[in-house]
Amino acid sequence: MVLPSQPSSMQTVSVGDRELTMGSDHLVELRESNDILGDPAALRERLAEDGYLFVREFHDPGLVREARADVLEHMAEEGLLHPDEPVEDGVIHPDYFGEAFDMSAASWTHYPNLKELVEGTEIMDFFERFLGEKPLALDRKLGRAKATGRFTGFHVDRIFMGRGTDRLYTVWRPIGDCPVEMGPLLLCPGSHEHERLRETYAQLDVDRDAVEEMFSEDPHDVIETIGGPLATADFEAGDALIFGQYLLHGSLTNQTDRFRISVDTRYQSVEDPVDGRWVGSDPIGHYEWPHDDPTPIEQRRAEWGL
Repeated sequence: MVLPSQPSSMQTVSVGDRELTMGSDHLVELRESNDILGDPAALRERLAEDGYLFVREFHDPGLVREARADVLEHMAEEGLLHPDEPVEDGVIHPDYFGEAFDMSAASWTHYPNLKELVEGTEIMDFFERFLGEKPLALDRKLGRAKATGRFTGFHVDRIFMGRGTDRLYTVWRPIGDCPVEMGPLLLCPGSHEHERLRETYAQLDVDRDAVEEMFSEDPHDVIETIGGPLATADFEAGDALIFGQYLLHGSLTNQTDRFRISVDTRYQSVEDPVDGRWVGSDPIGHYEWPHDDPTPIEQRRAEWGL
């Protein structure tokens, strides 16, 4: 695996109550893959090597901005935005104290602009080239608006959607610009090849196993246990991350007064088995999660030697 380059900025970012410094030995810049975007074989090789693809302007920035305007208009109608600030800025209402506003219902993720973004001709053509087969976009899309001080712990996607093919790929994109202080994704490059992680934690199923779902909420713990450095970047409208089922990832903390809006979707070959929880006219996503009294992840990690 080729390590991403170190950014010039020494900006301090956080994951919960833990801090990381951009450009340090612990946190580097994501490696871009625009140079091989027209070469599906090279993209597959890069994904196998790093565990992810980071593509600048993967989507049309204008389309992303139009989708953002749709989402923010809806959020304003719901009373989530600051009434004295421009809607387009996405400033959080001072009385909002939630962790994240869930936008995963069909009424949110099927705005025409957003629908074009996540399952239009451009992205489906990309996956047809990448897979070498006709692609399928899973019906359940995950949209989130993360509030100030909020972040996502480290996990792999397989524990949430692992009943189909392992050739399932996530595309995460911010809906608008998302600098590091707004809390974009934070990856652990190479973690997809960590054998013990794949054999243990990644085999969990959140509906079947009553265990805490996050592997860790501490980036230093991840670095010491799985490896480092971690990687992130300042994202701009149109940028996207693509990664597979086994890559350990979380997010930085949103340190701003604005919602961090993102949508993540999954793609696979139509020829491969599908996790039935994620397809259909109104896919359930999950039916037994979260559990009332889950086993602490620390207990399971001790059993696994992680």
